Formats: sequence, structure tokens, C-alpha cells
Amino acid sequence: VGHYGEGDPVWANWSMSAGWVCQHLWEHYAFGRDEVFLRQRAWPLMKGAAEFCLDWLVDDGQGRLVTSPSTSPETGFHTPDGKRASVAIGATMDLAIIRDLFANVRSAAALLGIDDDFTRQVAAAEAKLLPYQIGRRGQLQEWAADLVETDVHHRHTSHLFGLYPGRSITPDTPELFAAARRSLELRGDESTGWALGWRINLWARLGDG
Repeated sequence: VGHYGEGDPVWANWSMSAGWVCQHLWEHYAFGRDEVFLRQRAWPLMKGAAEFCLDWLVDDGQGRLVTSPSTSPETGFHTPDGKRASVAIGATMDLAIIRDLFANVRSAAALLGIDDDFTRQVAAAEAKLLPYQIGRRGQLQEWAADLVETDVHHRHTSHLFGLYPGRSITPDTPELFAAARRSLELRGDESTGWALGWRINLWARLGDG
């Protein structure tokens, strides 16, 4: 899995905040179709976030790109030798946000008529991102490796970003769709605040009111 951290889980993965925020910029354009906004305000920020991700991604030794070091916010896992840890390689949330960002960047570039070395780098990196992994419990893995959470009922569902608010896990990817559902079943419905709001939207994306 790479380098393990010890102690309490890292409570937030701030390095991914720009990519997540940029989804709002893209959706603002997608709703209003304001090309001036897209070109002058959204594109520079989206490009900057993508440049950061391009610099952060590393080869996992098998030709796939992952984030490292990487955490799944506020939760951790058990290492093979029984320790508690939170830092690993390729947290699913990282890769889901990057996948969403890169897809939006490509869409924006096409609309703006931008075709350069940067956009080609984004397309090439997107194609090499570590795919979503399905674990032995039938769940969508939270990390690149099939690790068991220190709290299987943790309130966060960060690894399901690709289902919501992202859109890379849909009925058109039935195995991943089922794995995301299984992850929600394993997490359970007991939660608080925003985490409950996220669950509501995840179940809505699954078509289950």
C-alpha cells in the first residue's frame, strides 16, 4: 500500500479542495451557458487545479497514475500487521475528483477551442488513472488496496464521490453502480449533518428514494 501513517486519521484532504470547487465552476457554466464566464473566470481556475493534479499524480509501478501520499478524509484503515493508519496510496476520493476535473477540463477546452500540450497531457493522464476497484466485500474500495476501515460505519462516504456529486459511476457502469450501493449498505444510515445529506443524494443517484 506504500507508506502507512500511524495515529488518528488525517481529518481532511485539503489538496483536493481545488478540484472539487472547480466542479461548481463547470456546473455554473453548464446551467447558464455563459461562455464569457467559462473563458475568463472558470477556465483559469480549472486549468490551475488540473496542473496541480498533473504534478501530484505518480506512476504506481504498473503504468497507472495514483495520488501519493493519500488519505480518505477523517477515516482510516487497519494495516496488514494490525496497526491503525490513514495514509496510503490512491484514495478513491482523490482519483474520483481528479477524474471529474479532467473530464470537465476537456469539455471546457473543446468548447473554448483550446487544443494544446496541456489539454493533451490532461487527456493522457485521465486515460492512465487507476480505475475504480471492487473489494472482496463487493464494495467500492476506499483506497487502491482492499483495506478494512477502522470504523466500518464511519459517517463519511468520500470514496463515493464518483457517484455523487461526480458522475463517473452511473447505471451505464453497472458493476461499479452495484459496488457503490454495497458500500452504502456497509456504511449504514446512522450519521449526522452533512454526511446524512450526502447519503440522501447518493441514494437518489442510485434511484432509491
